[in-house]
Amino acid sequence: MLKRKLVVLLAVVVVMGITIPTFAITFPVTTSSSYTYVASGTGWLSGSGSSHIFTTTLYGGRRYKITLSGPWNADFDLYLYDGNGNQVASSTGNGSSETVYITPAWTGRFYIKVVSYRGGGSFTVRLYRRY
Repeated sequence: MLKRKLVVLLAVVVVMGITIPTFAITFPVTTSSSYTYVASGTGWLSGSGSSHIFTTTLYGGRRYKITLSGPWNADFDLYLYDGNGNQVASSTGNGSSETVYITPAWTGRFYIKVVSYRGGGSFTVRLYRRY
């Protein structure tokens, strides 16, 4: 209804030759890069070479972000595998915070693996989906 009233008002302004001051309208912006929290998991790695695996279902065609947060003095890596055991994404930086992005081509079971390259401690993995 508001849209129809605005169109009628603009038509009257144009027909009558009325000059109106320009102004800006600000609307809340939702960008395609916004992600919504879906789930999280926590764990503990005892030291170099130890690992922990989480299982989740991802839906084909949807964009996901997976983050890893660990202790400041460790180097943890993040890997994502499909249901057949194929590595489909990884993040292996020099710290304990890692992020991977994926848009699976199919719906299915995926495995999130956290590995300690150096050090140990508690960590959190978070799964987000873009809407």
